[in-house]
Parts: sequence; C-alpha cells; structure tokens
Amino acid sequence: MTTPPFDFAQAEYPLAPLTLYKVGGPARWALLPPTREAACDAYAWMVDQPGPKMVLGGGSNLLISDEGFPGIVLVTTALDQMESLGDHRYRVECGVQLDRLVQEIMLQHNYEGVGGLTGIPGSIGGAIYMNAGTVNGSTCQWLESVDVIGPEGRRTVTVEPSMYGYRGQTFCPPRSLILGGVFRFTPAEQDQRPIYDHYIRRRKEKQPQGNCCGSVFRNPEGDHAGRLIEACGLKGVRRGGAVISPMHANFIMNDSDARFDDIVGLITLCKATVKERFGIDLREEVVIVSESAPRT
Repeated sequence: MTTPPFDFAQAEYPLAPLTLYKVGGPARWALLPPTREAACDAYAWMVDQPGPKMVLGGGSNLLISDEGFPGIVLVTTALDQMESLGDHRYRVECGVQLDRLVQEIMLQHNYEGVGGLTGIPGSIGGAIYMNAGTVNGSTCQWLESVDVIGPEGRRTVTVEPSMYGYRGQTFCPPRSLILGGVFRFTPAEQDQRPIYDHYIRRRKEKQPQGNCCGSVFRNPEGDHAGRLIEACGLKGVRRGGAVISPMHANFIMNDSDARFDDIVGLITLCKATVKERFGIDLREEVVIVSESAPRT
C-alpha cells in the first residue's frame, strides 16, 4: 500500500473513539478530508489502492475488531455543512449529525415528520445509506436527490420511493460514498416540539443509555427482535464487559471496557438461541468489521 498523497492522511488512526460502541483497533490509514472536493479526491485515490477500504461517518452502527482495520478508512465527519435552497429544500452534507438536521431545520421551521427521525444517532450519510428511521417515518422519504461517488464516478440521483425500503436503499451500492443529499420538507399545522419532546422522553424511558449501536438486529417481518431475544431468557446475559441490556433485549451494551469478541459472542448467542427456539434467522443491523466475523 502506497502512502496517501494528502496532508489530511494519518497512519494508525484510532477508530474506537469514532464509534458509539467505543470498541476497535486503529486503521492502517485514515483519510480525513476537510471538504467535499477533498473527499472526492480521496475517494478516487482510495478505490485504486489494493487491500480493504471503508467509509466511516458517525460510527453509530459499526462494530470494529480490536485488531483494527488493515486498510484505508475515509472519515467523513468534517463534511458538516447545511445550506438552504429555498422552497423548503436543504442541501445537507454526509457528515452532519442527524439530530442536528432535526433540531436546526425540522424543528426551527416546524416541518412535518419530526417523530420519524427523533433520537436516532449517527450522521446523514449513514442515515441515508441505511434509510434510518422509526415506525413514524424514515430518512429517504424526505430525500429529493442524493450525491454519490462510486468507482464509476460521481452522480446525482433523483430519489423515488421505489428506491428505498426498510433499512435499505438501491441508489448507493456498497463501497460507494454518499456525499450528501437535498431534502424537501413540508410545513406542519401541528407544533412539532411536543412531538420531539415526547419521543426523546420515550427513548430515555424505553431504551438503555450508554455505549452501544442501538438496535443490534433488524426486526423480522411481523415481529420484534427484542421480543424474541427476551422470550429466550437472554436479557441481562453478560460476556466479559458486554451485556444484553436488561431494559431492551435488542441492545447489547459495552458496559465495562468490552472487547470486540465479547459483543460478537453475545450476537452469536442471540442468533443461535432464537433460531433454535423459534426457527427465525435474526439479521444484524449493526455492521461488523472484521477479517474473521461475518459481514452483514
């Protein structure tokens, strides 16, 4: 692997602080572009290099091996600009935190849909890629267009409802980079602040607070992963510094200096136990980054 030709490249860059799990070793090389143009240059260089590559945004849905990442990581946290385009449209870069979009744009202008995005951690890039959301709505339904760069080059995609679904989309293939998107909102008749406060309060009451990725597993159709795991008697089960939350069984917490293997061990336990008892294959929502662990 050649040395990156950028002054924003850093060797052996620690990744654990960039994830909500606070777990993981360093990247062989990290690219931390300060602008969208620099990100495009970094991405174009990265795709031509041998070895593993990864884009990292808010790190809210990522579990990285303690051995680290032996390749190149493009970190998008500095791409954090938001711009009003008029007519309730906003250009938002991939590194903007989703809660900032909710608070500084949706709440300030009283736009509909606050309940769909309230309390979700992570960045806009990750939220678009995963179509993050709740039962009240998901990111892509407010997305008018998305700016994507891939091995074939940079393109702007007009987003249609057929392009996204539950926790996924088809306009950004793996190993591409979402640079940002244009959102269009609709003014609400009802005051959205009480709705925001309600869902923040509800999350604090119903979901554990601490170092975790949020929901570890996607909900199977017609059911809830947390219910299935709880029915198997796994709430509170501990491995090393990790624990299946006694509050919500679809949360695995880094409770006390957990290691990667502690968390993966509990993920494996949940999947095997639910499969044995209910015949249901749980699918991870968390993305596992390791040479030995299965990828989602």
